[in-house]
Amino acid sequence: MKIPSLVSGLALAAVGVTASAHAHLQKASPADGSVVTTSPSRIVLNFSEAARLTGASIQKGEQPRQNLKPLPASAAQQLSVPLPRLTPGSYSVSWRVVSADGHVMSGTLRFTLAPERAAEHPTQH
Repeated sequence: MKIPSLVSGLALAAVGVTASAHAHLQKASPADGSVVTTSPSRIVLNFSEAARLTGASIQKGEQPRQNLKPLPASAAQQLSVPLPRLTPGSYSVSWRVVSADGHVMSGTLRFTLAPERAAEHPTQH
């Protein structure tokens, strides 16, 4: 008799913890730490729950940070923001979201845009 009560209590406690969890970044495109060979047209952020993106910016190396716009108007688990045309180099994208429980979460992901390789042409003699 006590074991089912204990299991039920633990299940209810787990649901309570899940319901008050914050939105955590689960994956991004481009991925954090990745090397891409073509300029991505957008940054895509996938969260553990719906969140509202309240700020996003991109910075190349030590250059000034550039705010990304337009931001999505509503909360969603997957958020996407257009990127300007990027040139080869190292980038950091900073983001800030508000989750459904009102908590603010922020983070930074980094990726590198590698120069495109010149097409290999056979040597003509």
